[in-house]
Parts: sequence; C-alpha cells; structure tokens
Amino acid sequence: MTEVRIRQATTADLAGIFEAHRNSVERLCTAEYSDRQIRMWLDGRSPETYREAVENGLLWLAEGDSIEGFVEIDGNEVSKLFIRGDGARRGIGSQLLEVALEQVRASGARSAYLEATLTAEPFYAHHGFQKIGEGTFSRGNSKVSIEIVKMQRQL
Repeated sequence: MTEVRIRQATTADLAGIFEAHRNSVERLCTAEYSDRQIRMWLDGRSPETYREAVENGLLWLAEGDSIEGFVEIDGNEVSKLFIRGDGARRGIGSQLLEVALEQVRASGARSAYLEATLTAEPFYAHHGFQKIGEGTFSRGNSKVSIEIVKMQRQL
C-alpha cells in the first residue's frame, strides 16, 4: 500500500483532483447508479470546477503516487469527498473526513452536514453521521438525477 500524505490543495493540483473525482464516480458508484446517471453527474465538470474551493483554502487532498482522493468543505457542509477506485477501503477517506471535520469544528459549528451518495451512506454512518432526509441531485436542466441521503453529525 502506498503511503499517502494529506495536504491543502493548490491550483497546480486541479487536473489531478478532477481525475480522482472522475475515477471515483466511474469505478465506485456503478452498483447504485446507472451509466446515464453517472454521465449526468460528470457532465460539465473540468479541472476548473475545483478552482474556487482551492483558492479559498477549502479543499484538501490525499497524495501518494498520484492524488488518491480529496475533500472539500463549504461552511459546516462536507460538500465533496471522493477517493479513486483503487484507493477505496484503505483508510484514506477516513483521514480526509477527519481533516474536514476538524476544519468545520474550528469554525465554531456544532454539527456537520453532508449529502451522501447511496454508495457512501454506509461510510458516513460508520463515522457517526445520521440520516436526516433524502433527496436527488442533478446538473443543469438534466432530467436525469441521482438519489442522495442527507446526513448530519454532532461535533
């Protein structure tokens, strides 16, 4: 297993973050979502998608031989956490989630919120998040959507 280090992302990492996100969705989410749903999910994304979060210091990544995964926060929300398919179930997601929760806690928030995919719901439940609702996600005006689970955890 390759050793990873967690660090704040820089704009030089944008392409690697995009590749990790795409790889994660395409490799880990096919049991719960159709090809059509996955295409919608990734439609319109590019390395530039992550620029604002990176420039605002809100995105951290796990780096080994390449970018293995990343996490982004927005206020008290863990807005993105994705791990490359071959990096899953190695503790990388747990490390990234802890970094995000530390940042949310440091902001003075008493709870953290997220919208989990069906794929990730068990991971977040394992880390103390509780289901508080359900919903859907779609991009733009797409008629295709994916099911999500709204979750919250006290800090």
